[in-house]
Amino acid sequence: MIFKLYLSFTLLILSAFSLAAQHSQTIRGTVVEKNTLQPLSGASVMMEVNGRMLNVFSDAGGHFVIESVPVGRYQLTVTMMGYVPYVAGHVLVYSGKENFMEIALEESLTELDEVVVTVATDKNLPLNRMAAVSARMLSSEEANRYAGSWGDPARMAANFAGVMAAEDTRNDIIIRGNSPAGLLWKLDGFDIPNPNHFGAMGGTGGPIGMLNNNQLANSDFYTGAFPAEFGNALSGVFDLRLRNGNNQKHEFLAAAGFNGFELGAEGPLSKTTGASYLINGRYSFLEALYKMGFNMAATGAAVPEYQDVTAKVNVPLKRGNLSFIALWGGSHIRMTSDMSDASQWQTGDTGDDIDETNRQYFTGMNFTLRAGQRTRIENRLSWQYFNVDILQKQLSYPDAVASKYFDATTAEGRVAWVSSVHHRFNGRNFLTGGVGIDVFNTDMHEVFYGNGAAETYRDGVYHSALLKANLQWQHRFSDALSLTSGAYAHYYGLNGDISAEPRIGLKWAFGKRSSFNLGAGLHSQMLPRQVYFYRRNGDLPNKNLKFEKSWHSVAGYDLKPADNLRLKVETYYQYLFDIPVIRETPEESILNFGDGYYNSWDDVFTSQGTGENYGIELTAEKFFARNYYFLITASLYDAKYTGYDGVKRHSKFAGNYAVTVLGGYEWKIFSNLLSLNLKIISMGNKRILPVSVGHVGASPVYDYSAAYRDKLPAYFRCDLNINMKQNFRKCTLEWFFEIDNLTNRKNIWMQVYNAGRQTYDNTYQTGFMPMGGAKMYF
Repeated sequence: MIFKLYLSFTLLILSAFSLAAQHSQTIRGTVVEKNTLQPLSGASVMMEVNGRMLNVFSDAGGHFVIESVPVGRYQLTVTMMGYVPYVAGHVLVYSGKENFMEIALEESLTELDEVVVTVATDKNLPLNRMAAVSARMLSSEEANRYAGSWGDPARMAANFAGVMAAEDTRNDIIIRGNSPAGLLWKLDGFDIPNPNHFGAMGGTGGPIGMLNNNQLANSDFYTGAFPAEFGNALSGVFDLRLRNGNNQKHEFLAAAGFNGFELGAEGPLSKTTGASYLINGRYSFLEALYKMGFNMAATGAAVPEYQDVTAKVNVPLKRGNLSFIALWGGSHIRMTSDMSDASQWQTGDTGDDIDETNRQYFTGMNFTLRAGQRTRIENRLSWQYFNVDILQKQLSYPDAVASKYFDATTAEGRVAWVSSVHHRFNGRNFLTGGVGIDVFNTDMHEVFYGNGAAETYRDGVYHSALLKANLQWQHRFSDALSLTSGAYAHYYGLNGDISAEPRIGLKWAFGKRSSFNLGAGLHSQMLPRQVYFYRRNGDLPNKNLKFEKSWHSVAGYDLKPADNLRLKVETYYQYLFDIPVIRETPEESILNFGDGYYNSWDDVFTSQGTGENYGIELTAEKFFARNYYFLITASLYDAKYTGYDGVKRHSKFAGNYAVTVLGGYEWKIFSNLLSLNLKIISMGNKRILPVSVGHVGASPVYDYSAAYRDKLPAYFRCDLNINMKQNFRKCTLEWFFEIDNLTNRKNIWMQVYNAGRQTYDNTYQTGFMPMGGAKMYF
């Protein structure tokens, strides 16, 4: 009842503002050739507005401008003789921010006397057309609708087929049963460290992402058999792209919500040259409340402290482009077991006092040179620093005396350089290649006290380098049939290991609405440096471990039974080998590591393990049209490994099934937009490594005879999101209200063995959680 009254009052206010004026905004953008990024002059840009056709043409620099477009959604079509038409449906125009579009046209192999636009561009195709299978574009505007995503790209990707994310407190991306450590993060073409607050070194996830949807352009997400330009990844690639700032007008953003307080600015550095800047900063919401006097720590809750800044400067040149990006993040948390409630504790119970600080910095420069009409050369130089400090103490009940349990300081700097060439011989043949080097400076000091004496796991400063190269060629037999082949290779100077990896992909579109796709290749990944630099008796026993390797093979079929509707089925098989396993614990494998706040790589490994992942994935997607959308994905899969003992077992991440159903509807209320979005997810949970029942002691003793045999109970969650965009003359106010875990399902996060009671204690994930927030664009 209260919600209905609030909604009615909101609609009344909106009506008053909307009747006063019809708000409008400008659409501007660039049109370039897809492979060389050469500006295209004379491209026709058309859109229908209230029954009137607006038509402009791109200038000599590929730029176009459409002014005074009323707020709302429109279809935009770009055509040019000799190129495949580009159609963008339901382009959002709102008053608080200009809409800037970067449009890449692909040369057509079909000679026509006139341009014929038949169907809209497939929004599910990746931006990188070298990818034949297991790839899709993540649209920043569309994905922002997904309930339960918190504006986090990793949580948005978790809705796609083949991705498992059965943990509320983290955004680890588990692809097709692989460890999340197998993912490669990229930003504007740079390899970047774990872009998450409270992220572990050697991991790829965390509880809060440092990047958010406000800063991103459309990006690509790969779940297997990815092209040869990507290497040092075993499971997938998230190729994120920062958008450029507005190069003609200064614009600002202010936001407050569960993710934090955020301020952003963008605008021209020179309107003449088109140089622009973009910067966003964010500060922890809970930390700010705590510092204002809301003492949440007094209730036993840890206060996550974090800040981050993302920035980009883009400078167009006469024959190319120069850009700089920067990413900084810092986080800190102190978690202490509260032993004040005697009813919850017994003599001999133990708790923890954990203090963790994370810092990371990244900066990169990209110089692009267009060497003629057919060739593009890119040079990237970057520097990054990643640091984690952890001090863990153990408390014993009832005296709560703290004793040091684990003390670690790990830091790593990396300087990277990559040079690549992109050459278009003609409309049928396109070649890319590149070389690069990563130089690592790793500083690690880790001491474990849990066994009664100090044990040094890592202690020293180490230098190493990774050399890498790739080459790939795409041949288009026709507009409907293309073959992409290539190879990637890298060499690790620490131990002299080398891997050469062939890749191939085929795309065949038959009929007007069907396509068949094949992809296969070898992929490998270096291990986290903590593994190589683990010390035992003064030696580095893991120094000579091989790259982890995996053969990927994928077959897929796409059907578009109607415009804006897509059905897809994809089946895959992965064979993993040279996997590190443990002689002292022959039932274990490194394939089960990589998803925690701290990853324990404290073992002597040997590269004798194997693994396999296989499954089938189904996707039914209705892209946003006629005011609604939906996405339904289902995955059936298995993931197994073989340890040092030669026995095949399920891996920790073999949840076996995942089903996601999400959708939403949007209402236009005068010049404002109100949307309702819902997501339901059901999936098999992670498998567990049980503790030997009856064991008493500070450190657990695991029962490896039942390793990963059983799963935690199935995971289920329903999220609801309500979003409103209110357009005023000079600004747009966007607010949202969301309820995560609408049914208050008690999903088990982990089971912790209580040695004192000799029982398992369940730790549950997030329960019924309402949240809200607001953004203002002006």
